[in-house]
Amino acid sequence: MTAVADAPATSILDGYITEVDFAVEAKISSRTVARYRSQPDGLPYLEFGGRIYIPIDGAREWLKAKVKHPSAGRRAA
Repeated sequence: MTAVADAPATSILDGYITEVDFAVEAKISSRTVARYRSQPDGLPYLEFGGRIYIPIDGAREWLKAKVKHPSAGRRAA
């Protein structure tokens, strides 16, 4: 057998999750995911075969950029 035949089967969409599955994982509605995608700095996505796929690594980076940090000058009450 050739090395290609011995390689484990992988999908061309490895590293992507459907929009519906992303919504379920994030515990938000599909409509909310669509709103996130439509923002100017929105959630990255791929439209392929009539479906929306979210790149998992891209979504993590997008979420990381959304993290808010308290102001350093803010005083505790």
